[in-house]
Amino acid sequence: MKNRNLFSLSVIAISIILFFIRIVFISNTLLVDDEAYYAMYARHLSWGYIDHGPVVGFVIWIFTLFNESSFTVRLSSVSLMTLTSFLVYYYGKYIVNNKIALAMSILISANLMFHTNSIIITPDAPLTFFTINAITFYYLAFFKSEKYIYLGGLMLGFAMLSKISALFPAVGIFIFPFLVNDLRSWTKNIHFYGSFLLSFIVFLPFVVWNFQNDFAFVRYQGSHIMEGGGINDFIELWLGVALLIGPMYFFHSAVKPLINLFRWKDIGPEKKYFTLVTVIPLLYFISQSSFSRLELNWVAPIFFGGLFLLGLEIKSTQKTSKSFKFQIGYSLALIFLIMAQSFYPILPLKGKSDPTNRYYMYSNLIDDTKKMFLDNPELSKLRIVSNEFQIPSIINFYLNPKNEAICLSIDYHETLYSFLYDQNDIKGDSFIYIHDKKDFPGKLKPYFDSYTQILSSERYRNNAPIAKYSIWLVKNYSGKI
Repeated sequence: MKNRNLFSLSVIAISIILFFIRIVFISNTLLVDDEAYYAMYARHLSWGYIDHGPVVGFVIWIFTLFNESSFTVRLSSVSLMTLTSFLVYYYGKYIVNNKIALAMSILISANLMFHTNSIIITPDAPLTFFTINAITFYYLAFFKSEKYIYLGGLMLGFAMLSKISALFPAVGIFIFPFLVNDLRSWTKNIHFYGSFLLSFIVFLPFVVWNFQNDFAFVRYQGSHIMEGGGINDFIELWLGVALLIGPMYFFHSAVKPLINLFRWKDIGPEKKYFTLVTVIPLLYFISQSSFSRLELNWVAPIFFGGLFLLGLEIKSTQKTSKSFKFQIGYSLALIFLIMAQSFYPILPLKGKSDPTNRYYMYSNLIDDTKKMFLDNPELSKLRIVSNEFQIPSIINFYLNPKNEAICLSIDYHETLYSFLYDQNDIKGDSFIYIHDKKDFPGKLKPYFDSYTQILSSERYRNNAPIAKYSIWLVKNYSGKI
C-alpha cells in the first residue's frame, strides 16, 4: 500500500511539474512557422485545407477567440494533451486498474513526442486526443457496454478530420470483430455500422471541400508522401522515432504487435484489439517508409494503440518494472534537456543541428520589418510576399499588416494563400519581398520589372547564425506564367 501511494504521488507530482514547465515555455517563446501557418487557418476558417483537415484551425480559433497571442495559440495544445493524459487515466481504470491507468497516463505526460505535441500546436495534438479516445470508447463498447459505441464513432470522425492518418487505427477497429470469434456478434449489430456512419458524417465536410476544390488535399498529399527516400532515410526515421519515444514504449508499439500476429491464437481478445489498432498503421508506415521519406511525427498513430499494449503488459507482470522506470526516467531526461537547451544552450550545437533554434529564428526579422515600416511609412502600404508559406505566416501573426502577407507559390506547391488570393488580382502590383537567403532568387527575377534590396536581417544564437533574410522592393508583378 505504501509503495502504491508513493507511485501515485510521484505520477501526480511529475504531471503537475511538467504542466507548469509547458506553461512557462509557451509564455516565453515565439511560435514556430508551422504554428503561425495553422494560426492563419483560424483566421480563415474552412472545412478543409490543402495540407490538413480543419480541426486544428477550429481548435486554435476557440482558444484565441478573445485574445490572439503565442500563449493562447499554444494553450490549445497544452489543454488537449493534458486532457488526453487525464482521460487515459480515467477510462484506463476500466481497461486495466487504477495503478496501471496512472502508469499509462504518465507514459503520455512524460514522453518527448507527446510533450512536443503539448508545446507546439499542430494537427498532431487533436489527432492524438481524438484517436486515443476513439480507441478507448470502442474498447469499452466491445468489452464493457454497448452504450459507448457512438462516442467511439464520434471521436473517430473528429480524429480523421484532424489528420487523415487516423484512418489506419480506424481500419484496425473495424476489422477487429470480424477476426475474433468471441466478438463476431458485433458484425451483425446495426449500431456497430451506425458508429462508422457517424464517423463518416463528421468527416463528410472535408470530403465535400475536396470535391469543391479539385481534390486539392488528395493531390498534394499524394505527391508529398511519394517523395523518394532510401535506406538511409528508413534507418533515420525509425532510429529517430525510437530515440524520441523511448525504448520500452517503442518495443510495445513497433515490435510487440508483430510478435502478437505470430502468436494470434495464444493471446486474448483484449490484446488482439489493441494489436490490430497498432499493427495496421505500423505495417503501412513500415512499407511506405521503405521507399518514401517520412517525417518523424507522421508515424505517431502506431503509439496510440501501443500505449494500451504496454499497459496490458505492465498489468500482466503486476508491477512497474525496471524497464518502465527507465522509460520514464529516459523521457524525462530528454524533456528537461530540451527545455534547458531552449533557454540556456548547454549543448554545443550550432545552426540547424539545434532544434530549439526554431523558437528564435524569426525574432530579428519581426523587429527589423516593424522598424522598416516605422522608418518608411510609404512601404507599409505594400503587401509583403514570399515564395514559401512560413515567412508570410510569421509576418501576419506578429505584425498583422493591413494587407495580409501571402505566398506566391512560384514553382512551389499551393498553400492556404493560394485559395485566398487570385493571382489575377495582384498582377501589376509592387510588393515587399522577403527571402530567407541574402541574394534575390533567380527563378523569380522574370516575374518583376525590378528588385531592389532594402535591408537584410540576421539572427545569431550561441555565437552562430541561425537565420538570414533579405528584404526587397519588387515592382510590377507579372503573375504566374
